[in-house]
Parts: sequence; structure tokens; C-alpha cells
Amino acid sequence: MHLQQLREFFIFTRKERNGILFLLFILLCVLCLDFALPYILPEREYDVTAWKEEAEKYQAAVSPKEEPMKASYEGVFDPNFPVFTELSRAGVPAGLASNWIKYTQKGGRFRKKEDVRKLYGMTDDLYQKLGEHLMIPEKAEVKNFKTNPGKNFKTGWSGIDNKDSSSTSRKSVKKNLRMIEVNQADSVQLEALPGIGPVLASRIIKYRRLLGGFYEVAQLKEIYGMSDELWSKASPQFVANPAAIKKIEINFLSLTELGKHPYIGFRQAKKIVRSRDTKGKFRGKEDLEALFSSDSLQHLLPYLVIGEGQP
Repeated sequence: MHLQQLREFFIFTRKERNGILFLLFILLCVLCLDFALPYILPEREYDVTAWKEEAEKYQAAVSPKEEPMKASYEGVFDPNFPVFTELSRAGVPAGLASNWIKYTQKGGRFRKKEDVRKLYGMTDDLYQKLGEHLMIPEKAEVKNFKTNPGKNFKTGWSGIDNKDSSSTSRKSVKKNLRMIEVNQADSVQLEALPGIGPVLASRIIKYRRLLGGFYEVAQLKEIYGMSDELWSKASPQFVANPAAIKKIEINFLSLTELGKHPYIGFRQAKKIVRSRDTKGKFRGKEDLEALFSSDSLQHLLPYLVIGEGQP
């Protein structure tokens, strides 16, 4: 009885058999078409030579160049606060310099200069060349800070040790201050300065990115949280390289790109684009005098490329 019922499931009428055969035929046609398509419609080849050339040029422009150590190199730097350009001038390969900086950014510290040997990629020959250029300042303990306020326990630089220290001691301490190029400094280097914490360091880097770099140290006063007292403490250790700032092609940037710059803003960006569309491209700073006040234009000019040359 059960076997008879099971057989009934496999008994099809003529229409059902024809339908099954038709579906099998369609599936066969789809499979054949899938195999035949690559021959019917061959894959189109694209010429990417120009793109590869542009990519290679860009890579060559942004890739850091290694500079071999010269016999006349006399620089001295703290291995706990490495700067890529400084390491490059000292003859450190780019890969090792990158590992070095990442190690310190993650909280790694060298208690003595011999610890630099442990860096991945550091060879004995390279360490022998770098040894005389490494200097780890003596750190002042926190418990001595109240009795010896002349020592800065945050940066590690020793200050005035007693009341009988002469002005010559102060001058020598000033010479030992670590100068930081504000356009290349990372958060670790900024936080090493007196009074600058993670929040303010983040604001400095963010504002630097929006501006395109600082052409003078005084621009740091524009950052929220940089009080006069803090500025007087930190500014002697800052230096700005105007050649490092990113220029603005005012005749070609869009409204959105212009509006993001802190010295322009979207209201002024609209005026720039409207004037550019109606009167043509700007040929000199005289064309911008009607759009900006004299003070605002003086702040903005170091960032501008007008026409074919500099403003």
C-alpha cells in the first residue's frame, strides 16, 4: 500500500513531462550562453599607461628620500622624540625611521641610548655611527619638583638647580631646549612641551591640516585653548618653516574646497567664485582687495597661488 502511494509521486502526465523537458532545455541554453559569452563579447582592454605614469610621479613626490649621513653631520637628538627628517639626515633608512617613530608613538621609551639597538632593523654599524648623536636628557623626579622648581619633569630638561646658579646656567638651559618644527611635529612631540596635553595637541594638528601649515609661530595663538600664559611657555620651543605650507590654487578650487580654509570661509568663498565666474581668473592680489580687508588678505596671501606665479 505504501509502495503504491510512493510510485504515484513519480508518475507525470504528458503536459508535466513536456514542461520538465522545456525547463531542462532553458537551463541548458543558459549554461551554453555562459560559456560562450567570453568568446562572443571579448573583454575590453584599457590603456592604463598614463595612469601608471601619474601614479609613479605622485609616489616619487610623496615618498621620503633617504639622505646618507655625512661626515660633517653634528646633530644631536633625543631618541625618545624622533623626527623623520632628522633621522633621515642622520642616515637612518626610511623603514627603520618609520619603525622608530611608531615605537615611540605607542609609548615605547629608551632609558639609555644603548636601548636603541633593540629596534627592528637597527644594525651594529648604524648604531656605531648614531651613538655619538644620541642624547637622552636627565629626567627630574616628581618628588623633587616642589623643592627644585627649576627642573621640568615633563620634558626632562634640567633647569636651575639652586639659588646660586648664575645667568650663564640659564643661557645653557635655553640652548638645550628642543626646537620643534610645528609643521612636522606629531602629537607625541607636541605633548612633550610644557602645558600642552592631548586635547590641545589634537587641536594644533587639526588646525594645521585645515590651514595647510603654519608660516609663522604666532598663528598658534589662533587655536582655542592657547592662552597667553601657555603661549609664553611653549613658544620658545616652536619654529615654523614657511616652505612647508600647502598653497591654494584660488583660480581652480571649488566653492567647497575654498570654504574649508579658516582664512576664507564659505561666505567669502561664494564671493570669490562669483567674481571668478563674472570677471575671469584672478591675476594678482589687487584683484582680491575688493573681497577682503587688508588684514585678512595679508593673513591669506602666504597660502595663495594666483595666476601662473606666487602672489
